[in-house]
Amino acid sequence: MKNFLFLVGFIFISFNGFNQSIYDNVNLKLMLFEKFMPGIVYLKGDKVVAADLNYNSDKHQLIFVEDKQYKELTGLETIDSIVVDNISFIPIQEKIFATTNYKGLYILYDYEVAPTTTTTDHSGSHKEEVSKVSNSVTGANSLAIYKKSNNVNIFKKYWAKVDKEFVEVRQLKQLAKAYKIDKNIVINYIGQYHLNLDQEQDVIMLLEHLNKAYTR
Repeated sequence: MKNFLFLVGFIFISFNGFNQSIYDNVNLKLMLFEKFMPGIVYLKGDKVVAADLNYNSDKHQLIFVEDKQYKELTGLETIDSIVVDNISFIPIQEKIFATTNYKGLYILYDYEVAPTTTTTDHSGSHKEEVSKVSNSVTGANSLAIYKKSNNVNIFKKYWAKVDKEFVEVRQLKQLAKAYKIDKNIVINYIGQYHLNLDQEQDVIMLLEHLNKAYTR
């Protein structure tokens, strides 16, 4: 089956690159947007395609709905960039990252859940929140947790391109290795300025310091 995306100008065209991944089920709680948003896909070769898209924080991919099925935007090697709800995305290493205004800094949207367990005491049953579970948990048990949980938090992971390496900023050992410096130098700078690597401005401050202070 070929998938069809709506081309700007109300013309339908097919893409062989977009016809591979079909989801049996999608947990909408793990989507970045509350609903599928109008998006523009800029293909290499100056072709433009429009479709309603949403970001799956579990797979780190963009998905769309066709024929009452959830389908993944594949053929990433043919895509230059995507814009959804004024957020610009690009494919990197077979995942979809959002871009930032800082050169070489990207965002991977991820999620965590706070599952609840139900206990019963003399006053009746009540729910008790337990520790958060990230999407590193896999398999049938994790799927059950996600479906039961009403508390799903979508958050940002910041990734930096350092020369030819692509590293998650919070992975300080890998970040220091990319800059060819001791990890303690990075740790000390973060501590000195009380940087929160969940905040974009703090991440930029760290990268600016590393880019200026250390040549690679």
